[in-house]
Amino acid sequence: MTTATPVIRPFEPADLDALHRINEASVPNVGSVTLDRLRALVATSLTTLVALGPEGPAGLLVCLDESADYDSPNFVWLKQRYPRFFYVDRIALDPAARGRALGQALYETLIARLADTPSHRDLPLACEVNTEPANPGSLRFHARLGFREIGTQTFDDGKAVVYLARAVGADSNKGTAP
Repeated sequence: MTTATPVIRPFEPADLDALHRINEASVPNVGSVTLDRLRALVATSLTTLVALGPEGPAGLLVCLDESADYDSPNFVWLKQRYPRFFYVDRIALDPAARGRALGQALYETLIARLADTPSHRDLPLACEVNTEPANPGSLRFHARLGFREIGTQTFDDGKAVVYLARAVGADSNKGTAP
């Protein structure tokens, strides 16, 4: 049995409702957002990529750069430490589409697009993963893609995250964090 190569394309406005449902089905691994907040986040993003399944959108990845006007404490943490960076604010998959390598395809597409610009290759691509509540699957997934720990943060509400990064142009097996 051969697995079809996932189709990854840029966000289209008609995707918004489906992507919002996917995001909310992925809580607490990603933060809950209103439809309007997701619309604003996509508008602010450097790029938002959509993974397509047989029934339409099956996943999303939202990436910002340091110039985004965004008040997320995770984004602010990175902005205080890196003059230039790329930040995956969220990656979420429809529960029915998990296990089909869509998350990997979303990341590989993003990394390839960013690496097409030579000046981007040494910049960090960063994200955070929940450690409270724990998300060990996401930690393993990001480690396979070459992400390494660059810091941690615990919030007043008890939530905690680990910040991960890799250089855009790094070989995922070497995992060089900036």
